[in-house]
Amino acid sequence: MLRVEKILKIEPYRIVCLFNNGIEKAINVLPLLENHKHLNGIEQLKEPTIFARAKVGDFGEIVWESIIRNSKTNERWDYDISPEFIFYQKS
Repeated sequence: MLRVEKILKIEPYRIVCLFNNGIEKAINVLPLLENHKHLNGIEQLKEPTIFARAKVGDFGEIVWESIIRNSKTNERWDYDISPEFIFYQKS
């Protein structure tokens, strides 16, 4: 099972990760932000200080905690990127 073990570098819209198999991969997050612009709060990740809060989640994913807001219930949700997506995406 693929897992991000460690975030090695965070740059504007780009994260470099080390996986549990020893392979390093980078992901450009900007296309995801554009594809998910319908999510209330996603635009916050365009702010460098908020983007830099990325961390490795319990399942080896990259996660930003409580970034998405449900407009009907006002609940806050995490936004995450699965390790499989990061690993197999074309750069």
